[in-house]
Amino acid sequence: MLAHTKQIKPTKKSLTFSLLFASFIALFSSSVFADTLRIATDEWCPYDCIASQNQGKVGYLGDLLVETMKARGHQVEFVEVSYSRGLQLVREGKLDGTMACFREEAPDFVFPDFALGKSNSTFFSHKDSNWQYTGKDSLEQAAMIGIIKGYDYVDPTVMEYFNQNPKNVLAITGEKPLERLLEMLINGRLTAVIEDKSVLEYKIKQMGQSDQIKVSGTTSVVIDVYASFSPKNPKSAEYAKILSEETLKMREDGRLSKLLERYGIQDWQVK
Repeated sequence: MLAHTKQIKPTKKSLTFSLLFASFIALFSSSVFADTLRIATDEWCPYDCIASQNQGKVGYLGDLLVETMKARGHQVEFVEVSYSRGLQLVREGKLDGTMACFREEAPDFVFPDFALGKSNSTFFSHKDSNWQYTGKDSLEQAAMIGIIKGYDYVDPTVMEYFNQNPKNVLAITGEKPLERLLEMLINGRLTAVIEDKSVLEYKIKQMGQSDQIKVSGTTSVVIDVYASFSPKNPKSAEYAKILSEETLKMREDGRLSKLLERYGIQDWQVK
């Protein structure tokens, strides 16, 4: 004959204590293990935008970093710094990552499993210009070409010419360099400006001057764009894995397309 065992029902007080304890543990764990990543940002919209200059937008790579890291309990803080200085600070471990760079410029950085964009340097001229980029000879024939000092325009023919510091190449630096170059182009002071196609088209649209310029030649090299993380941070491999895994999830459920729509661009993998 089985003996009857008395079941002890948990009291309301004990249940309340258990729930509070579980909540405390969850809160404590998230606060202990959550990180705030400090990411270098520069003005290279739509990839990488300075929020104060772009109605609060931080670029699609910035949005992507925020969304993917948030999914694993981390936060992202953007630090405005020049591109070259940003690379240096990330390399030294003083910042956790950079929003947009080329693998070739920072091979020691920690990267996600795949590129997060494609870049192709393109020449633009005034709408009435007859100049066309067709190679080195055409560069020599231009009255003046505008570039941003320190930028790598990737194509070997173009960079070899620029690195010779010819008299018909104007390299500028300082605040809003692309906007200043485009103003000079529209005013007839430059023959051409070279920039990533998406970047220049985004900026000229912001300026309301899209009808004043045209594509006057495209370089032959297409290069991958990445967000990347510091080689000095032991958690960088974890961050890169999160970025890879969560981006794939966003692509599959449509969130990535919606994110890119805010910048008027398409998924780089379906172009």
